[in-house]
Amino acid sequence: MVSQLFNSLLLTVLGSPECPSPNGRFASGDQCDAYTECQDGVPVEKLCPDGLLFHQRTKSTGECTYAPYSTCKERTRLQPANGTDECPRQFGFYPNGDETKCGVYRNCAHGVASLTKCPEGLAFNEETYQCDWPDLVANCNAEAYLGFTCPASELVDGVAPEVDVSPEGELRYYRHPQTCKKYFVCVNGHPRLYNCGKYLAFNAQSKLCDFYNKVPECYALLKEKQKLKAERKALL
Repeated sequence: MVSQLFNSLLLTVLGSPECPSPNGRFASGDQCDAYTECQDGVPVEKLCPDGLLFHQRTKSTGECTYAPYSTCKERTRLQPANGTDECPRQFGFYPNGDETKCGVYRNCAHGVASLTKCPEGLAFNEETYQCDWPDLVANCNAEAYLGFTCPASELVDGVAPEVDVSPEGELRYYRHPQTCKKYFVCVNGHPRLYNCGKYLAFNAQSKLCDFYNKVPECYALLKEKQKLKAERKALL
């Protein structure tokens, strides 16, 4: 009886070999989507829902979360995938599989996918679960997705200039061919789409968004649109 009481007290203080402390959730072995839940020193092995990984928040707390927010490190083993026709796994965010439509991705929950759009001009980055510049996304064709190919750099004495491939990159600016409100910034030869917003137009001289009356060619287009709109309204 005394021995059992002593062992019980020791267990409470030190925890069992499977439980670093009597109560809490703890990363389990080398499997990233498994964890051990301990109650009064009694360990129970559990699995996260398929597609989620265990994140050890503190020494004794943790939860199942999405891949970029977990702390797996060398724990790389996962449970077998239990996917559906729509989703590789029950939970997670996945590309739609078309490198020309990188701005749409699948948000999977319980094996059912809902399509979600990134803000205009951005593409879904599976590695970070964030919308990113298309040229920084591995499985995205930035030119096909944005519908714009950066013109080649002008030759200098018949020789192409060296390209700055640093993170800042070589920057060149071009007005969108269909609207004055948008423009492309070519970074190391790949396009990124920007939007000036309402009442502003891209000024190719200053390479900034400016008032329409400061951009003659765009101001002329604006006045023409306003004229046509007024004429259509008069016919109603």
